[in-house]
Amino acid sequence: MQEQEKKGKWTERYEVGLMVISIALILALVVALALFPEEGKAAAAGVMAFLTQTFGSPMMLIAFGVIVFLICICFTKYGEIRFGNEKPQYSTLSWVAMMFFCGNGAGTVYWAFLEWGHFYNAAPELNGVPVSEAMRYELALSYDFMHWGPTAWALLCVFVLPFAYHYYIKKDDELKFSVLCKYTVGEKRAKGWFGKIVDFIFVFAAVGSISITAGTSATTIAAGIADLFGISNSFALSVVVLLGVAVIYSITSVLGIEKGMRKISDFNVYFCLILLAFILLVGPTRFILDSIVNSVGLMMSEYLRMSFWTDPVAQTGFPQAWTTFYWVYWFVFGPFTGLFVAKISRGRKVKEIIANMLISGSLGLILFFGIVGAYEQSLRIDGILDVPAMLANGQSEEIAMSVVNTLPFAKVALVLYLLVIILFLATTLDACSFTLSSTVSKKLRAEEEPSKKLKFVWCIILVLIPIAVSYIGTDIDTIKSIVLATGLPLVILLFVVYYGFLREMRKDFGHKTKQQIMEESKLEET
Repeated sequence: MQEQEKKGKWTERYEVGLMVISIALILALVVALALFPEEGKAAAAGVMAFLTQTFGSPMMLIAFGVIVFLICICFTKYGEIRFGNEKPQYSTLSWVAMMFFCGNGAGTVYWAFLEWGHFYNAAPELNGVPVSEAMRYELALSYDFMHWGPTAWALLCVFVLPFAYHYYIKKDDELKFSVLCKYTVGEKRAKGWFGKIVDFIFVFAAVGSISITAGTSATTIAAGIADLFGISNSFALSVVVLLGVAVIYSITSVLGIEKGMRKISDFNVYFCLILLAFILLVGPTRFILDSIVNSVGLMMSEYLRMSFWTDPVAQTGFPQAWTTFYWVYWFVFGPFTGLFVAKISRGRKVKEIIANMLISGSLGLILFFGIVGAYEQSLRIDGILDVPAMLANGQSEEIAMSVVNTLPFAKVALVLYLLVIILFLATTLDACSFTLSSTVSKKLRAEEEPSKKLKFVWCIILVLIPIAVSYIGTDIDTIKSIVLATGLPLVILLFVVYYGFLREMRKDFGHKTKQQIMEESKLEET
């Protein structure tokens, strides 16, 4: 009898069916890819080609349109709307840190050591003209900043605003993607089959993308631990790494945002700054700073071309394989990031959220990619380590360790690097468990967090899936391609959500002047 009551409470409080069906379908997909690997690779390649080639130009237009739209909102009266009409819940440092680590996560540390090398090998042209050796270095770093900079953060930020408006202005305690659609399609459809499909897409995109991040990060961490202790790198070591990270973020998840993720994010900011400052100071400081400033300038001068370059004549495939890929990638990450950032943004204004995500987020990525990338470029120029050649030879997992070992006090630097990537991964997984728990929770008041038990369940699932993928030998690129297939429906859903969101915002604030909105915020803030 007691068990039935508990079961009843769970079904009343949570979308148990959504959770079970989503996990079952994800596991079924993983098993199917393991049983039919070649067919899976072919299907994934087809999906990727369809997305990047067929929708390459529309995706570039949409991505550029999003950043222009967000910048414009900042300068309108709607930018003065305060979510919650009270003092910010978290300090600016903690807020930006949690936003940063949720939005980029361990992928930042992984790709910062690799990506410029891929771009160098691909050798994108400048204004349709083949470039010199020097320009290949400069363009490689500029494309790093482009793909992880303002446009990327705009594609994450655009999902934050409707979540925050729905939660704090409309004061609706259902925090899930499907409910945002009710302002366009009506409440009945949003809570019916349409809503179930929308929430499944959200869960699939979140679990899939985070599983990819966890899988690639675990192999990198395992390689670092193997190097540090002089042991062999193996699948077993990767499992131990994932389980160890699971312990960390399970504890922080159970402690909650204030006592858990906020503190671990704050610590990681300092660890990141120490690591980057160390590389900057012991490396060729002037070369690194000059490279960053030069590449920022090159990105700014070439921003429009980079944003719209489809390469229709030469058809090298570079903009499709990289720029379009990343815009789809950020769309997949967008709803997951948007829900979490909205939850931690109580008391923030619309323009505050946009400005911090576009500026603070981009500056953090420019520092990370710039310092690491420029240092690696100096190693290649000096004949010490050739990252592009290592990538061409399939040695991507060895690159970070090889780079760290070129630094003075290499073992100390390696420990610091491992701390950074482990905490990056832990905070990303923590944020994901929070958003997934919120999605399957039927009600969640502004001051509430999802059930600790539910978050713990998601913590375990988020670790078990990448372990299963690695164990059965499923190609991670195949999983990545299939997860990115959710990008197209998310683009469509974004238009659905924004039609209703903008209509509601105009209805609620359209008759008020900018000064009135500012005064209301001040009065309710004090």
